[in-house]
Parts: sequence; C-alpha cells; structure tokens
Amino acid sequence: MRNRHFVFVALCALALIVPGMSVLGQGTTITFLTPPWAVPPDADKLAAFEAESGITVEIQSLPSDQLFSRVQVASAGGQEPADVIFLAEEAPSNIVATGNMLPLNDYIDAATELDIDDIDRLDFWTVDGNVYGITSYVQLVMMDYNTEKYAQAGVEGLPATWLDVWNAATALKAEGIEEYPIAMGAIDWSWYLIALSMGDPMFDADLNPVFADEGSKGREAMQYLLDLFGSELISPELLSGSTTQHSLFWNGSGVFHQGWQGSVRVGNNPDISQQAPNVAYLPLPEVGNTWSLDAAIGISAASDAPDEAWTFIEWYLSADNQTDIYNAVGLIPSRQSVQQTLNDAGAIEGYEEIAAQSGRVNQLPRYALWWGPFTNTVGEMILQTAQSGGMTADEVIDALAQEWNDLKAEYE
Repeated sequence: MRNRHFVFVALCALALIVPGMSVLGQGTTITFLTPPWAVPPDADKLAAFEAESGITVEIQSLPSDQLFSRVQVASAGGQEPADVIFLAEEAPSNIVATGNMLPLNDYIDAATELDIDDIDRLDFWTVDGNVYGITSYVQLVMMDYNTEKYAQAGVEGLPATWLDVWNAATALKAEGIEEYPIAMGAIDWSWYLIALSMGDPMFDADLNPVFADEGSKGREAMQYLLDLFGSELISPELLSGSTTQHSLFWNGSGVFHQGWQGSVRVGNNPDISQQAPNVAYLPLPEVGNTWSLDAAIGISAASDAPDEAWTFIEWYLSADNQTDIYNAVGLIPSRQSVQQTLNDAGAIEGYEEIAAQSGRVNQLPRYALWWGPFTNTVGEMILQTAQSGGMTADEVIDALAQEWNDLKAEYE
C-alpha cells in the first residue's frame, strides 16, 4: 500500500520442538523479507507454527523501496537476500522480472495444505507458464466517496462520466460544501486511473505507448488531471509532499477519493476517519477499467531452504492468517473462500461493488524491466507540472512516450 513509511522492524522467534513430532527442517532458520503491513499480525500463532514445524522464522521488515534495494544488492553480490520474499506493488519489474524468484510449479503440484484453485488472480504472477508468487492479497485501485456530502450537491444519480465528476465537484465547491472536493494525488496512479477508466489501453501487445496516440484518452486524462489542480478542485496540500490523498480524505477534506479495494473499511472506521460512516465505493466512470496492485509471496531463487520456505508460505496463506491480516490492516484475502466467509459475516463493506469492479481490469505492464524507472518518471513529471506548470498536458505525454521508448530500447 502506497505512501506509507515505516521504521525497520526485526522479529526473531525461537522454534519450540514438540516431543515426538516429526517435522520438516527441524532446527532450520529461514528469513522472511516483507513490508511492515504484511508481517503476520498474531505473534502467538507464528510461534505455534514454529513449534509445530521446527522452523524458526526471522522476519525482516522494510519499506518496499528498501526491500527492492536489499534484494538487488544481495543478488548482485551473489548472496541470498532472504528465503521468503513478499512481492508487493512494483515487485514484478524490480524482483520477479530480474530472475530473483524461484518457480513454484513443483511445490504447487505437490501442495497438501494449499488449494491453489482457491487463490484469486494467480495468473498475474505466472510468466511463461512459471508461477513465481502465490497471491496473498488482492487490491484493485478504486475510488470511494462521501455519500452524505455528495447528496448535498443536489446531483441526480452517480457520475457516469469524468465530466460528471468535474461538474459535481464544481457544484460542491461553489456551494461551499467542500473547498477541495477531490482527494487525488499528483502521482502516477491518478493518471493511470483516469486514463484506464476512460478506456485507454495505455500500451499495445508489443508494449508500444498508445497513450501518446493523437486524440488518445491518455492525453485527455492528463489534461483532466492537471486541470483539477489548476482549478483548485484538489487541495494544494497534495503538491507539498507532506501529506497523501488518503490522510487528507480521512482527516475530513474531500468528497471523491482515490482509494483501493478495502479503503471503504478504513474510511468508515471512526477511530481513523472523519468521513465515517458515510464512505462508499464509487463505480469508476465511463468504460470503468482499473488495474490491480495485488501482492504475492514467493521463494528467493537463492534460498538454501526452499522446502522450509514453502512450508511457511502454506501457513502464511492459511485462512486463519489471512483473516488476521484483514482484521489488522484491511487487506482483502487472496483466498476466495476467505473472502466469502468474511462477506457472509458482513466484514467486507462494498463486496458487490468490489466484485463488479473485478470484471473491469486492464493490467499495466508491470513486468517490463523498465517499468520501475518509467513509473517513477511519470510521478515526478505530474508533480512538477502541477506545481509550477511550464509544460502542457500534450508535452507531458510526448515526453513520457519518449521516456518509455528510450527505456524500452535500453532494456530490451
């Protein structure tokens, strides 16, 4: 999950040996490299796993950018970065495509504790027939909104187009209901979300940047995003780098919010959000496509204990642990059976809206080796242009297309 900064956490647990139990890798220690939000939240259950398996799990928790660097530096030096690696956000280009992960096909075929058919969106982590990670949580990029404030605008029905969003936001501002009605960052995600929702495929099958075609929806989306900032429908605080659209919205500012699959749960938590209890998912306008930022868990190609690593992965993906993670940080479990159980218990707000959005996904090419530097450039250019101008939306798009093509030529 984006824009969260965490301090380094290192948890080391000593395995207990249960008398008379035959265990795999008894006395083996494995390392689990993960962002902080994916640390198993129940220390007692982790200790119980260690006692039963005889495997000690040393957890090394780092923010995603530092995690990527750890893997890259260790691999370049011929060292093992960790046994088990959590694959979040931009891991496909930074870790998987660079050959750092072990194919899991043989483990999947022999699995006894994991029903692979129960795992959602596994295809994203499958490249040329090899599965490099098992989906651990699913996370579509979505939008939500404050239903009570929106109703005050007097607009009939939900927005069907991005122009409808603009008009509603303008009315909310003009009527003094909300000074900055849209909580959307000057970041790469905002452009992708608007462009995909408008129906731009962004890239073709050969990874050519069709977002730069004349008259493209990608161009229209960039103009729209920059105009939101120019018209002060988005708070200028989001240009300072000192806050995010999430914290701004939860602090009570905004009506429309760029969120994610699970953000409504946070938005309606009165201990966290001043928008509670009025937050609901907003169906994306027009074509309504989005992309996913699912996470996975896999085994380092350099691991010297892959069997023990797989045993831990099976435990990590258990219904019990996935439920604990959902309850702790609101990440939607990858196991469809767990999703259904939580929904039946009324624990997943907006389940029907999430299910509907799941049918409108246009994945971005995050496995391209050059995706990491490209998407960083996208964010930088959007922020700089929104802050000080100097470039038109068309000039930004042309520069991004040139950057994409240059990186593609360099990496291919």
